[in-house]
Amino acid sequence: MELDRQRDERILRVERGSATIEGLAALAVAFLLLVILAQVAVALAARNAATAAVAATARRAALPDAVVVHEEARLLADIRRTVPGATDVEVTVHIGERTALAEAHFRWHPPGPALVPLSFRVRSRPVRSIPP
Repeated sequence: MELDRQRDERILRVERGSATIEGLAALAVAFLLLVILAQVAVALAARNAATAAVAATARRAALPDAVVVHEEARLLADIRRTVPGATDVEVTVHIGERTALAEAHFRWHPPGPALVPLSFRVRSRPVRSIPP
């Protein structure tokens, strides 16, 4: 078996300018994808926090001694506290005969680079607990 004996400079010939441009382009694309991925991850965390706040309010509103005005104020405070960047927050709580409805609608501007402002609408409707 005979080894191919070529000079080292012929094996790998890379033009330095082209490699630099391609490397910078790859870094720019990777950074852009990282920014998009971070915004999606933070948006999911914001939506989960809002979902938890709305579900907790709906469960409290389903209790027999719940007052709509107090629950709406508490939900508004919970959304503002747990979802940084939430603006134009609108909350509603409705207590019916069989169910309670809690709903929050807000626009979310993420911290950091804002690619796209998102709008969330979260609602929860548990069955009311009625004393026997």
